[in-house]
Amino acid sequence: MINLLLFLFFLTCVGVSASWLAENPGNVIIHWFGYRIDTSFAFLMLLALIAAVVLAYVYMFLRHVALVPEYMTKHRSLKQYKKGLAEITYSVAALAAADTKEALQRNRNAEKFLGKTPLTLLLSAQIARSEGDDEKTRMLLSQMLEHKETEYLAARSLSETANKQHLFPKALALAKRAHALNAKGIAPLLSLHIRLGEWHQAIHAITKSTRKAQLTRNEIKHYKTMVLLKEGMKMLETGHHDAALSSARKALSLQPAFVPAIAFTAKCYGACGKKNTALKMIYKAWKTFPNEQLAEEFRLVIAKDTKEQQIKMVRKLMSFNPNSNESDIALAQTAMRHRDFATARQSLNAALDKSETVRTCKLLAALEEMEYPDFDISSKWIARSTSAAHDPAWVCSSCGKASATWDAHCGACEAFDSLEWKKRDIAFTG
Repeated sequence: MINLLLFLFFLTCVGVSASWLAENPGNVIIHWFGYRIDTSFAFLMLLALIAAVVLAYVYMFLRHVALVPEYMTKHRSLKQYKKGLAEITYSVAALAAADTKEALQRNRNAEKFLGKTPLTLLLSAQIARSEGDDEKTRMLLSQMLEHKETEYLAARSLSETANKQHLFPKALALAKRAHALNAKGIAPLLSLHIRLGEWHQAIHAITKSTRKAQLTRNEIKHYKTMVLLKEGMKMLETGHHDAALSSARKALSLQPAFVPAIAFTAKCYGACGKKNTALKMIYKAWKTFPNEQLAEEFRLVIAKDTKEQQIKMVRKLMSFNPNSNESDIALAQTAMRHRDFATARQSLNAALDKSETVRTCKLLAALEEMEYPDFDISSKWIARSTSAAHDPAWVCSSCGKASATWDAHCGACEAFDSLEWKKRDIAFTG
């Protein structure tokens, strides 16, 4: 609409100017090489306009002729570019169909038309990975680091490869580079900081991501809890009980309902000689979340008590959640350690009545071997366990393996932050 109005305004101006010149033609006298030319000003303006139009067309023609080589070069480049894109498309399609030979040939054709671009390097690396050529894949990924379009992907992939090879310092350097290019994914960086025991650097990375609003409040609490728990575990291993307890309490303050934090804090209290505090924590947690990890920490806390005291303490633990088969199993395991077979059998039968699980059947098999030993009945319980319900456990979302205890990394595939408490499909890995 605006363009139309401007065009109409231009026509109006031209019409008004033409009308004015028609009413006021004027006289112009030109002396040139001994000649005298008498004409009107309006006619002179018309000649000037015609000359301007002719000169404009001549300029355009000469410019077009001068630019013919450049146009031909651009046309040839565009033709090569289209051919290169077509070859890349064929290469991607062949790679999707698992025809790596065809994909490689098409990608080489694309490189002839386009040269070694980030896209062709990416395809070459993917083809090499599909063929299982790790050395060639690493070489191509290293070349991709030099291009800003593929630098992040290359740094992340090389970091993952170095991590799998347990080259943690190298993996960390590449993870930092990837994180600097794309700070949305902090998990690989945290995984390596934890691997190397760099607790302060891990917390700093979380804080930095928090300032940039790249983590939710729950993610911040989750990651900080994980770092603090791993730091505390390392300190407890080296005999720094008070420092371990401090880390455990900080972790628990961030996620009060996280059972691994509760279990570890209770363990630290026990190591510091604060037995009653540890027991109170486990009693409270047992009401809502009875599990094998809590039961094991409970047994460690009361390990120095007599047989009778331990049985009594476990019965007290059972009273906080008598309807759970974990309570019966906890008593049975304690009784079996002290060779109180009658109590163990009674407890396991009670657990069996509530829920026939793999662990209950295997404990009954172990009890038969310990008490008599009766390997025939034991083998029947083992066979029965194959069709029993699986116990809840920490299951890795990456490989599917299960563990009785939580850790920051899966014990089977070493995936970071992959353990979830749920009904498992396979037996414990260890």
